[in-house]
Amino acid sequence: MTGDNKERGRRFDRERQKVLREGVAIQRDTADQLKTLLGQAEKRIAKILKAAPSDFRHWQLTELQRQVRAELAKFQPDAVATLNAGLDRSHATGQGLVDRPLMAGGVDISGDLMRLDVRKLDATRVFMVDRVKDISEQAAAKITTDLAMAVTGVLSPEDVAKNVAGVLQDGGMKRARTIVRTELGRAFSEAAQERQTQAQAILPGLKKQWRRSGKIHSRFEHDAIDGQIRDVDQPFDLPNGVRLMYPRDPAGPIEEVINCGCSSIPYMESWTVMRPGRQQVTDDERARSRGKRIISDAFE
Repeated sequence: MTGDNKERGRRFDRERQKVLREGVAIQRDTADQLKTLLGQAEKRIAKILKAAPSDFRHWQLTELQRQVRAELAKFQPDAVATLNAGLDRSHATGQGLVDRPLMAGGVDISGDLMRLDVRKLDATRVFMVDRVKDISEQAAAKITTDLAMAVTGVLSPEDVAKNVAGVLQDGGMKRARTIVRTELGRAFSEAAQERQTQAQAILPGLKKQWRRSGKIHSRFEHDAIDGQIRDVDQPFDLPNGVRLMYPRDPAGPIEEVINCGCSSIPYMESWTVMRPGRQQVTDDERARSRGKRIISDAFE
């Protein structure tokens, strides 16, 4: 291997890592924006409850419930817009996971390839509208139920006000993060897979490699195939028999897809990179995860 090829591989590897970090940052930024929107809804609802008489009765209940639902409905369009922006950024960055490392290695194929098909992305947009609606409707159902319990004396109005934060910032945010990790991550992986499929026709030796997420509490099967290399048109093989074309593959079972943080990265057989195979399990990972210890003992 010549020195020039080694340096090309290093540049390729550095750019891969940079793009992966950008993909994670997009998810983090999107989740933070959703948290802000939920916080704003929480403040508006808290203001409504504070303005209500401390001894409100049945005749007030319907109006209070209506106001709560109206405030949560305001969350929906802004949340959808935030997620759509995150989707677009994730999709573009997923394409960049192929184009940019190759270009860093001295191979510019971007002018020879077609634009990516966005039909899957558009289908995800439609799906996310329902997911966002589900967040607000579940929150509204819980808060309006608490209001009814306050009328009957089971809860005090103060209890209801305290519960609002838990409903939105805990339960609502948990569901929002799941949408972000799964759907934005899927858009990233789908774009990378499609771009690799296009590129393999003109770039001999291009393959793909599974890279584990680095989460402490990750799926054992996903950690076990870290470093696995496949032809672009072939699926990755998990130890439990599941086959995935890429992380968060919608054709895979939901238990292998939801909240997955793994990546499928481009791999050039003839280029030297820092981590050509598995990522080494760190001492911190071993200390905090039994699964990581098993992986480390089995493969390192």
